[in-house]
Amino acid sequence: MEELSSIIEKMICTEVAANPLEYREPIIGYADANDPLYNTLDEKIGAKQFHPQEMLPDAKTVIVYFIPFPETLIRAIRQDQHTVPIWSQYYDATNKLLDKIGKNIIKKMATFNIKGAMDPPTENFDLISLTGHWAHKASAVIAGIGTFGLNHLLITRLGSAGRLGSVVINAKIPPTSRPVSSYCLYYKNGKCRVCAEKCPSGALTTERFDRFRCNAYLDGKNIRDDQQGCPLCSSGPCADKGF
Repeated sequence: MEELSSIIEKMICTEVAANPLEYREPIIGYADANDPLYNTLDEKIGAKQFHPQEMLPDAKTVIVYFIPFPETLIRAIRQDQHTVPIWSQYYDATNKLLDKIGKNIIKKMATFNIKGAMDPPTENFDLISLTGHWAHKASAVIAGIGTFGLNHLLITRLGSAGRLGSVVINAKIPPTSRPVSSYCLYYKNGKCRVCAEKCPSGALTTERFDRFRCNAYLDGKNIRDDQQGCPLCSSGPCADKGF
């Protein structure tokens, strides 16, 4: 039988290529559901996080997929506008695409008697702490897809401008190796602070990210439900590539 990883990767790439919107090539990685890093997330994130085995009792692998936004979108968000229609369009459409991909993976795995579970790519956070209970970004780091940047986003070899999804399955796929160094220029040499300098709310600095201040700024703009707010922390040099 064809390897599970090949089946999964073909499914994801086919779904992305068939979407009406343009994307760059997806990045796909795998984490061991028993990786000890999962036991550290509560403390690192500062809120209770689901362990893969709370998602699926006999979980063995976490499949993570990053869909990078196209150059056209990245050029648009580099114009210093705080609300960019194309950003909102891609944000909403990509969340739907990620949800569809996750459900299709679970459905396909069922044909091999493999169980799967997933959490939505968005709208899965606590309204008090403003933290999610399943950390897609942390799973992506554990799966070797990228590293955290000063912008508190995942930075991959194709940058940080994109969206993440993940699925937990009870079949073993060898884990992806992790990068040996950060993809973030600030963490590499301390010279790049573009994301912090562009943050209009002051929520992001080189010392911290204040999610409450960021959220208050977005709420205060009275943006519509179909506008996903400020993309500036995603618009620096790392928007389209890692370093």
